[in-house]
Amino acid sequence: MEDVIKQIVDAEKRAEERIERAKEEAKRIVLKAREEAKLLEKNIVQEAERNAESLIEKARLEGEEEAKKILEAGDSEIEELKVRATNNFEKAISAGIALVRGG
Repeated sequence: MEDVIKQIVDAEKRAEERIERAKEEAKRIVLKAREEAKLLEKNIVQEAERNAESLIEKARLEGEEEAKKILEAGDSEIEELKVRATNNFEKAISAGIALVRGG
């Protein structure tokens, strides 16, 4: 009977040791998972920042290109108006000369 009690006590001790080792292993696993989660979060944030920078640069370039097109269209329109104004001025001078000549 004494042997049986001793075996039970030994089995309980071994069980408690296993439980303690399992608790320690669980703590280690949780810590490792937290570290990996932090690293993953950091990587996700860095990737998001790179994507945001890329999108901002793309939008800036598109904006510059659009502004360039608008300026070119404006310059073209100004040149067209200058040509019309010169033609109208020349017509006005010719008409004025014709009036002076009596014609």
